[in-house]
Amino acid sequence: MKPARIILLIVAIVAGGLAAFLVTRGGSAPTTITQTEVIEEAKAQVLVARTPIGMGERLTPDMVAWQDWPEGALRSEYVTSSAMPDAPAALTGAVARFEFFPGEPIREAKLVRSEQGYLSAVLSEGMRGVSVNVTPASSAGGFVVPNDHVDVLLTTGSGAAQQSQLILSNVRVLAIGQRLGELGVTGGGENPGAAETTPATFTDATIATLELTPGQAETLVNASTAGQLSLTLRSVVDFNNPVTADASGSKTVRLIRFGKEQAVQAGSVSSDQQAIVNTPVSVTPAAAPQTMPPIDPASVPM
Repeated sequence: MKPARIILLIVAIVAGGLAAFLVTRGGSAPTTITQTEVIEEAKAQVLVARTPIGMGERLTPDMVAWQDWPEGALRSEYVTSSAMPDAPAALTGAVARFEFFPGEPIREAKLVRSEQGYLSAVLSEGMRGVSVNVTPASSAGGFVVPNDHVDVLLTTGSGAAQQSQLILSNVRVLAIGQRLGELGVTGGGENPGAAETTPATFTDATIATLELTPGQAETLVNASTAGQLSLTLRSVVDFNNPVTADASGSKTVRLIRFGKEQAVQAGSVSSDQQAIVNTPVSVTPAAAPQTMPPIDPASVPM
């Protein structure tokens, strides 16, 4: 083979190898590796309910536990380990004024540190707890539970003369029997300490404890001796409405008839009494005293 052909063949082989190198290596785009750094958000220790805590229950250390909580989601009313490191022990014996669900942060505003009974701890300031006998038939079939709001009706008379009137409106139920709340030991039921998943009812005659003002308490006690009391359940949308005046008037008024005083409920005045109350009284002005006409001295004989 001629030297010129050998040189040409060598040049062709080198050119082909260089082209293959450029295609396989030199023509590929550079690979970019992006590293993402994960920064964990700062957390704090918040005291939460470990088990359901019913209204009126006293806290124990095994009911609560510390849990990590993002600092960005902290609220000032939460109990934190930095502000109260001995919170489980410090809050032992405090009474829950409202229910706590598992995992819910403990707030001191929902607790009261009281050595008194459960009921006095959950009563609002200035209110009174008054108990009355009720039956399922007289209280929405037994479906009334604590924290419901009810109206109280008084039924008097019998037979055709039986009548009912509203004496209290939109009052809060504190307890039914020994039941103070929906959860925990105070929830009653067959499984104390567990959340209830079915509607709660009572089937036997029991005692309902209502949260009332002093004036309402007096009205209810007086009415309990006059007839049968019934509870009518209100809708939950009415709970936050202000307590309205009783439709038929719940105050006792004094009626004086024929010189005798009688106490009656406003709005329950009978027809003959109403006629007397509404009958206008006409007053005849007293006759003016008669006076002697003036005497003319000239007409008097001398």
